[in-house]
Amino acid sequence: RFMPVNFLTLQPQIRLLGETAVARKSELAHKLQACRELLQQHDADLITLQKTVEEAATKNKGLRCAAPVTELLASHHPSVLPAPACTILAADGSQINPDPHGSALFGLVNVGVFRMRPGSGETPGIKVFSDLLHDETLQSQIGLASEDLIALLRDVKEREILAKLAETETAPIVTLTDGPLELYHEPRQDPQFEPEFKRYLSALDDLALNNGITAGYVDRPRADLVVRLLELMTPHDQINSDPHARPFGGITDLSLFENILNPGERSAVFRLQSSSATSFKGRKALHFFYLNVGSANKSTLARVEVPLWVIENPTSLETLQSVLVEQSRQAGSRPYPYPLIRAHEIAVVKMDDRQQITTMIETELIKRGFPPSLNSNKQSNKQHQGRMRK
Repeated sequence: RFMPVNFLTLQPQIRLLGETAVARKSELAHKLQACRELLQQHDADLITLQKTVEEAATKNKGLRCAAPVTELLASHHPSVLPAPACTILAADGSQINPDPHGSALFGLVNVGVFRMRPGSGETPGIKVFSDLLHDETLQSQIGLASEDLIALLRDVKEREILAKLAETETAPIVTLTDGPLELYHEPRQDPQFEPEFKRYLSALDDLALNNGITAGYVDRPRADLVVRLLELMTPHDQINSDPHARPFGGITDLSLFENILNPGERSAVFRLQSSSATSFKGRKALHFFYLNVGSANKSTLARVEVPLWVIENPTSLETLQSVLVEQSRQAGSRPYPYPLIRAHEIAVVKMDDRQQITTMIETELIKRGFPPSLNSNKQSNKQHQGRMRK
């Protein structure tokens, strides 16, 4: 049987990885200690830090970091449990990207919504919204729609559905999605992205009108937004006068906050400074905080992204924190918001689903007089080779 990976070549490389990991661990421990000391040193320097971020952003248009708002940098805020009565709407989406080598050219955006009212005795509800993408919706000015574009269509659909459903609910309403609200870190220049992004912003406006407590939940975050903020306060002689130096490179916000936040506590709220975040103006301005949804035995930190209108209302912010902590504990030893777990289960599209849609499309086209479609020669040979290797 043909060996797809040269494991003999990989073995010494993996051994080297292990050796460097030991040295790297010691190096990161020293960096983390220095970073924590800087956090405490500038804990109350909010105005100075805000001005520093503003000045740095004028010099570096691509600057991506946290900016303090009104709370001390190292502050931690407990959750109030049980969470107040509310309606939770959680949406998650999946997609089928178009396959130019398949027998039928199509895409799909599938969104699942889970609705619950904890403590009310009401049976939770589920809804599924499936949109087939074909013809013009699959073509951009540069060819077949990219995976990024299909993903944007999915994100837009999630937010639009939540905004529409929220109109019929009684406040307070918590709307949750998996992943950041920002969508992507860099502005997209493809003309086809702009109208879809405007739809996304419009859906956020609709949620704001209904005072929806809107949040994007980022599990196991790898960002270093607060760390980068602290790097701006590092003395220049420590970074060898190199403006691109990363004195705390490799340190994440997660490692910075994991010994600060006790179970159920959130960090201070920060504003997101980035070139993409500038598109979220006014009440949509993006903010975030870190939240420990874990237990005394094991911390589990998430980053929660929210628009300005949520943090402007202390009650909304408190409700969101309590709901996320309470619902994450429903997942047991692997804390994650239960409504998002259910929304994902509802939305996921399996391989069998894709095959069934393909068959339905082929059957419809044959019924209308089109000849049977076939996979491309490349795809046919791949499948034949797969069968031969079994």
